[in-house]
Formats: sequence, C-alpha cells, structure tokens
Amino acid sequence: MDNRSNSTQHGIIIVGAFIVALAFRLIRLGVLALGNQEAALALQALAIARGEQTVFGGVHAYVGLTGLPFYLLTTSNFLARFWPAVIGALIVFIPFLFAKIIGWRPAVLAAFVLAVTPEMVGLARIIGSPMMALVFLLLAAGFWLARKPTLAGISLGLGLMSGPSFWLGVVILGSSLVLAERLFGVREVFIRQPIETPKAFWTRFGLGLAITLLLVGTGFFMAPSGLSGIFAGLFEFILGFGGPRSAPWGWAAFALLVYCAGAVIFGLWGGIRGVLINSKLDMFLLVWALLGLVVITLYPGSGAPEVIWVSLPLWILAARVVSFAWRKPEKSKLVVAITTVMVIVVAAFMALSLRTLVSPTLPPDQQLNYLIALGGGAVLVVAIILLVSYGWSETTARTGLLLGVGLVLLAGMVSVSVNSTGIGSETPFELWHLDEGVVMPEWVQVTIDRTLVWNARRSQPVGLVVSELDTPGLRWALHRYEPLKFLPFLPQQSQPGILLTPMGTIPEISYGYQGQSLVWMRSVPWRELAPSQYLTWLITREVPTIPQALILWVRTDLMPGGEIVQ
Repeated sequence: MDNRSNSTQHGIIIVGAFIVALAFRLIRLGVLALGNQEAALALQALAIARGEQTVFGGVHAYVGLTGLPFYLLTTSNFLARFWPAVIGALIVFIPFLFAKIIGWRPAVLAAFVLAVTPEMVGLARIIGSPMMALVFLLLAAGFWLARKPTLAGISLGLGLMSGPSFWLGVVILGSSLVLAERLFGVREVFIRQPIETPKAFWTRFGLGLAITLLLVGTGFFMAPSGLSGIFAGLFEFILGFGGPRSAPWGWAAFALLVYCAGAVIFGLWGGIRGVLINSKLDMFLLVWALLGLVVITLYPGSGAPEVIWVSLPLWILAARVVSFAWRKPEKSKLVVAITTVMVIVVAAFMALSLRTLVSPTLPPDQQLNYLIALGGGAVLVVAIILLVSYGWSETTARTGLLLGVGLVLLAGMVSVSVNSTGIGSETPFELWHLDEGVVMPEWVQVTIDRTLVWNARRSQPVGLVVSELDTPGLRWALHRYEPLKFLPFLPQQSQPGILLTPMGTIPEISYGYQGQSLVWMRSVPWRELAPSQYLTWLITREVPTIPQALILWVRTDLMPGGEIVQ
C-alpha cells in the first residue's frame, strides 16, 4: 500500500514539473519573429512540407519533425518552435531517470529548477539551439541505464540528428567520465545489473534506432533524400575546429554567470563538499562542469548556447547540496520564518538600490550613497544570520538563510526567464547569438496586408518582389504571400505591385511608386559595449540597438485614390 501511494505521489510530482516546464516554454511561443538562424531551419521544414528540394542542415531532427505539422496543419512561428519547446520541456525527466543515483529529493528539486531556469527556458524556445542535443543524449543514457532499449534507441537516433552540439556533448561527457574514472574511480556509481537477455536487448535497441533514423531522417517519407544528411551534424562539428570563433574568449563563462549565477554559487559549493566527503558522484559532476567549460571555451564553433552542457551538472550539484543542508525546522519555526522574511526584504532593498545605481538619470554625487546602501544590505544579512545563529541555533539560521536566498533566486530566475524569452511584453535582446539581430517584420507585414486589402477585388494578384535583400528571416516573414520573388536585381521592365529594397537603394522604376522606410530588424553591438552598458543591461535589460530599415514601395495605382487597373 505504501509503495503504491509513493508511486502515485512520485507520478504527480513528475507530471507537475513537466506542466510547469511546458507552460514556460509554450506561452507566447509564436509572438517573436524567427531570427535568421531559426528561419533557415524552418524554411527547410517548409520545403519538405511543400514537396520541394532542400539541403538538410545539421539539426536534421528538427527539420524532419517539423515538416509533418507544416504539411498537416499550417505554418506559423508557434508551430515552427513547437518541437524544440516540447523537447526542451523533457529536460525535467532527466533528474528522475537518474534519481537512484542522485537521490529522489535532489531529483525533484533539480527538475523544478530546470523547468524555470533562464538558459533552459530560453534555449528551448530557440530553433537550432543545443537543447535537443542535450535532452536526447541524456535521455539515451538514462534509458540505457534503466534497461529500456527501445526508448534508448529512439533517443539516440534523435540525438544523432540534433546537430553538432550532440557531438560536442559526447566529447564533454566522454572526456569527463574518462578523467573522473582516472582520478576518482567513479565507474561504480553508474554500474547497473547486467543485461539479462543481451540479444533481445540489442535487437530492440537497434530497431528503435533504425526506425527513428528512417522516419525522422526522411521527414516521415516526405523527403527520402534526407537520409544522406543524418550525420551532417558530425561534419559540422568537425568543420567547427577549423572555422572562425563564433564568440569572443570568455563569452560562454560570461553567459554562465549571467543566466546561471545560482548554479555557479551552489554548484561549486556542492562540488567542494563532494571532494571533502569523497562523494564520487559529486566529484564526477564537478569534473563534468569544469571540463565542459574548458571545452566550450576552446572549441571555436561553440558560443553562449553551449553553456547548458555546464549548467546542468552545476544545477544537479546545487540540488544535492541544498538537499543536504536543508533541514525542516522541528522547533523555532517562527524564528525561521522571520529570518526568511528579513533576508528577502533586505535582498529586495539591495536589488532596488542596484537598479537605481545603474540608472543614467542618477546624479553622480548620489552614486556613493547607493553603493553604501548595497554594502550595508550585505552586512545586514550577515548580522541577521549571526544573531540568529548565536541566539537560537546554527541550524535555524542556516534554514532561514537557505529558504530566503532560495526564494530570492527563484524569483530572479522566473523574472529573467519571463523577460528574456518573449514570455513578457518587451522584446528580448540576449547573449545567445552575438551577430544576429532581432527580426521585427510587423510593420512590413501590416503595410503589405493593408495594400492587399485595398486591392482585394483585383482580378490579378498583387505581386511581391524583394530586390537585393535576401535573408532567411525575411523569407520566412514573407513566405505566406503569393506570388513572391526574391531577385538579386530588379529588371527595368518589371512592375511588381509591391517592392522591397534595402535602405538607400532607389530603383529605376521608382517614379511610378510610393515608398516608405520601415525598421524590420534591430541588432545589439555586443562587441562594442562598455562594461557599464553590460551592467545596465544585466539589471534593467535595456541596451542600445542598431536599427536596420528597408524601403517598401507600392505601385501608385494600388494606393487608395489611385487608378485601379483591371
């Protein structure tokens, strides 16, 4: 009876973590336009749905999975990001798969943290990020250890088609296991019962792998030629060693501190504790995190998104050390509650002081006052903990501190996840892709739609031509308009109804058109920002941007009041 009750309780917890993860990944998923890197993959899936020839990119699993809903349903930003978001939500199952190794309580804590932490939420909402590779590689390992060969084969098949980051993860995990085994002998942590029927096990594993590669690799048989690109991610990974650096030195470490400060603080605490108590699992996780940071820093093809290979072991270490340090108060519950509230209040005061300090309107003569306020807040927290520790007990003080800091970090993580992923109302400018702008095609689409409505009774469709401006983001934003042409230059004899040209370009046929400049993309000059501007962005998410505009030309006879040519 107790086992059945525990199983039901565990199931409810697992489902609850998954629902939370889905909510953070699906809310307002289609609001933001697709960037160039996202749109390039979405256009490949669109080509499969339309039966057109396309060259599969490294993230083969995304293209194969997304082509089917595009074919059966419709095309939209939401559907384009649907599979990455849902697969990203599966990250919460990974701690539960390894619960026998890391412990049930740490697994629960880690699952809920992974459901809301900014890097896991943000990258799950981006097409082509390493999230699919991370999830499928660890699911394959977890199902293999759990002796579930079919699910392990399916996960491995999807992982193999999840882009170059899958192979980066294989290098990080494989090197970490080898190094940790040489240093600490961690193999015994992962030893499980031998496979009872090896032949049946590997047969089911192979069938799951083969069927997955066949179905997803061919886009559910809509693109049989896609099988040739199954290992495109491996080739891209190898080419990444000789390519230019995608991010400056130390950029991954900077992103780790920005999005995963809690993981760094508590994870290093957990790693140091593991070394002191000779915990082989904790030492392996620490090696994984440190070696992973070294690898993604040295590998030229990696950037900020690859920090999830480092943040995951840090979050598990953090969950384990917090579970160890946390003690449910048997007495002095009121003191614990008061300590927690005081820590939260002081932290809120410090946050407000820091936000005011980075405000450009703050007079220089008042900056010292807010710096003193920040330092005073830190001293006050230390004083509160010391007073509670000496007046009551060290356990009471530690419990109140952990609870207060934990709630503050949770609120901070949720806030960053909301404001940096498109869940909130503001347009996010984040560190993931340095040289890629945020596409904002709304005014371009509104203007085109209005022109089409004005001319809805025309017998001939209004043609749309884009000249000297060909990017994946713009192609995706305009893909639902027909007829649509992208031309390297505009023939003099052509007279399209609507014409898009780069800013500063005036076509020879412009005498018969009316033009309007519209901003369609904004980019952040991350490489040129001053440290103070980074600090301002970190606190307020306000950052200088560079607008990129185009000119939308409409033929005069298509404008209101113009002569309608039948």
